[in-house]
Order: sequence, then structure tokens, then C-alpha cells
Amino acid sequence: MQPSMRLQAAGAAFVAVFLFSGLDALVKATTYGTPVVMVVFLRYAAGSLFAVAAGATQGQLRPSWATVRRALGRSVAGVTCAALFFGALKELPLAQTVALTFTSPFFMVLISSVMIGDPVTRRSLVATAIGFAGVVVMLAEKLSSGAGSPIGFAMALASAVAYALSMIMSRRDTAHDSVSQMILVQNLINTAIAAPFALFWFQPVPTGTLTMFLAIGALGTGGHYAMTWAYKHAPATLLGPFEFTALIWAVTFGMVFFSEIPSLYTLLGSMIIIGACLAVVQPGRAPERRTEKAHP
Repeated sequence: MQPSMRLQAAGAAFVAVFLFSGLDALVKATTYGTPVVMVVFLRYAAGSLFAVAAGATQGQLRPSWATVRRALGRSVAGVTCAALFFGALKELPLAQTVALTFTSPFFMVLISSVMIGDPVTRRSLVATAIGFAGVVVMLAEKLSSGAGSPIGFAMALASAVAYALSMIMSRRDTAHDSVSQMILVQNLINTAIAAPFALFWFQPVPTGTLTMFLAIGALGTGGHYAMTWAYKHAPATLLGPFEFTALIWAVTFGMVFFSEIPSLYTLLGSMIIIGACLAVVQPGRAPERRTEKAHP
């Protein structure tokens, strides 16, 4: 992989995590008292609006049946991940929920090596381990208190597995389908899966909350575009550690919107996470090819 493409894919993953983190903050701020299944449905229904608009501008509104079939498994994993994660948010603090989902890179490394043959390099394993160490440092105070719901912990960990599977399947499917059609079909299928459950547990939603769901849909669709593009151009073993930057955004949003001041442990953990991401982006130097050092 060329260094320039490595950096572009890393940048896309970084932007995607930022957008998803904004989505999480909006969910935390606006959906208290709303059934999880309705949150999932409204999130993907709003996302479908933006996905249809994007597909229309690119002439990608008529996916093949093969594209739809490939999207079925990916969609089930994606909607399961959303339901479990939003459910965990109801049971646990945002920081704990996000931290538990940071186990997904470990699952990505394992699943990608089995499903699509991605190489598992020492650099990827070390960077992932260092990034997770940063998470542990950031949450040392919270985790030592023993607070939190066991069900919430289980849901957060299960969502990490579903997320890893969804991302690996996305990378596999990018070899056959355009990013635009992948996002369009997945949003529509996810909406269809969540619709019957949302109808069963229906509750009236205030107009202001519906407006916020439009923003959630835009952030989710934009995040999926960026992340899918990144996985189309780089292996999961490279991109996995960037999931850790979500905790940095959680700290930032907590300070700005919820007046949560980070501790010294949080700041130290953030630096460790950033270092791990920089390490995995930095291409390894091959001693036997020193004569090609100037090649971009």
C-alpha cells in the first residue's frame, strides 16, 4: 500500500470516528425516555433520507440483487450493533460504554484474518495493545469503583463484536459494490428491520427530538461513507486502532456540552491513544529496500 493511500484511509477513519462520536453525544443528549428500538429506527430512517439523496446525485439508486444479498448479513450485524450500543448507553455512563466497545479492534484483527485474509502484523498488534492500554489508563478511576450494570457491560461488549463483524463485511463487499450503494442499501434494510419493533414499542416523539434525529442521521450516514471508503482502501488491521480516538472526542464533547472536566488520567490516556494511531499509520521501513527511500 502506498504511504499516501495509507494516510488518506487513516484520515477517513479519523473523520468517521469523529462523526460517530457526535452521533453518540446527540443520542445521549436527546433520547432519554425513548425506547431503544425507536432510537434505532429513527436513526436509520433519517440516515436513509441522506443516503437516498447522495445516491441520487451519483446515479446509484438502482442496486443489483447481488448487492442487496451481500448487504443482508452486514445490515443484521449493523442494526444489532446499534441496538446493543444504544441499550448499553441506557445502562452505563457514556465513557464506560465507549471504552468497552474499544475491544472491537481485537475482534477486527481476528475476524479479518479469517474472513478476508488481512495480514496480522506485529505493528498492528502492538499499536492495538498500546491503544487499549491508553483506554485502561483513561478509565482507571471509573473502572476501579465497580459501578455499572452487568447487562450494560455485556451489551457493550456484544456490540463491539457486531461492529467488528460489520466493518469486516463492509471491507469484503467493497470489492463488489460502490460505497454509495452499500450505504444506501444498508440504511434501507436496517430501517426495515427496526420498523416492526418500533411500531410495537411506539411512543410519540417531540418535534424537537425528531429534528435532532435528522442530525443523527446525517452524522451516521457521513460516518458510514467515510469509514466504508477507508475500509475499501486499507486493511482492518491498520484502521482498527483509530477506533480509540472516539474516547478523545467523548472527553471533548463532555467538556463542551456536559461540563465534564477530564482528569489527569484521561489526558495521559489520550496521549497514549494518539501515539498508537500515529505508530500504526507510520509505514514500516524495509532495510533491504534502502535504495528506494526517496520513492513516495
